[in-house]
Amino acid sequence: MLTLADLIEGLAGRRPVDAAQPIRRFVIDSREAGPGDVFVAFRGEQTDGHYYVSDAFGRGAVAAIVEQDVPLEALRLDLRRHVTRRAIKQWTLPVIFRVDSSLITLQELAKWWRMRLKDLRVIGITGSVGKSSTKELIATVLERDFVVLKSEGNQNNEIGLPLTLLQLEPKHQRAVLEMGMYARGEIARLAELAQPIVGVITNVGPVHLERLRSIEAIAEAKSELAQALPPEGAAILNFDDERVLAMRDKTPAQVLTYGLDPHADLWADEIVSAGLEGIHFALHYRQEEFHVQVPLLGRHSVHTSLRAAAVGLAEEHDVGSHFGRSARSPRAAAAGSGARP
Repeated sequence: MLTLADLIEGLAGRRPVDAAQPIRRFVIDSREAGPGDVFVAFRGEQTDGHYYVSDAFGRGAVAAIVEQDVPLEALRLDLRRHVTRRAIKQWTLPVIFRVDSSLITLQELAKWWRMRLKDLRVIGITGSVGKSSTKELIATVLERDFVVLKSEGNQNNEIGLPLTLLQLEPKHQRAVLEMGMYARGEIARLAELAQPIVGVITNVGPVHLERLRSIEAIAEAKSELAQALPPEGAAILNFDDERVLAMRDKTPAQVLTYGLDPHADLWADEIVSAGLEGIHFALHYRQEEFHVQVPLLGRHSVHTSLRAAAVGLAEEHDVGSHFGRSARSPRAAAAGSGARP
């Protein structure tokens, strides 16, 4: 859990010696603020968060990040100027941090905090559809062996993802994060903040077509996740979507494909609906075959299950090693999602 000392160090570059006040979470709506929270004030289309800093403090918030001066009695640290050690020596609550941009400050603080967690491995997920269900199933698989944090709801944008990163604690070993976008460059920025080692791309569809103008532009935007992965990472790509499959030529990471085509690394066939009990299918990886049942509905759930199994395989291979050296099969990955072999 972040403390006020961490917050001041992350924002001002200097750490007070006695600011052990724990920070519960970061909020952007003053009505959600509570004891130990940090309120981040944004200017919105309908209202301005700076009007509600006092409301957040009244609900127990210990600090606020603002872009303009607010008429409140509080310790003020102006991050637009050099903050001296003397200025933060006698800290008191609440604290107001004056910055040029609340958004950039939130993002850079989240990046700083994530980079402090050296042992954390991040799994990033993007695609036109299927991100949330894929996130949930991957988190379920990983929770068998690791302490996992996952994105809540639709916190997958330039504000939501940093808020999620700031919920991380040293106990977390894996983070499963959705990465959405409205324009080119946004996924690249989210990847810069989160530093994923595994990237899962579900598909490319006409979502946001009105903004990006072409399906090819959407594919290029989605490929930013694959391009951002490190060489020791793993890009998990949908073999059945030709635009996703083409991303294997753009990523420096190792590639693991999934789909319904036998040419994929991990593939499925013999798909049979079991009604409310879910869906049956045969799962294939190399020379191994497993008949599994997952408590999910619809043929599309097979792809969701394959993504989760692929992440399980990447973990079994410790991501950085070659996929050919696995000592275990995808059986455990499938079972971890609730599947029955």
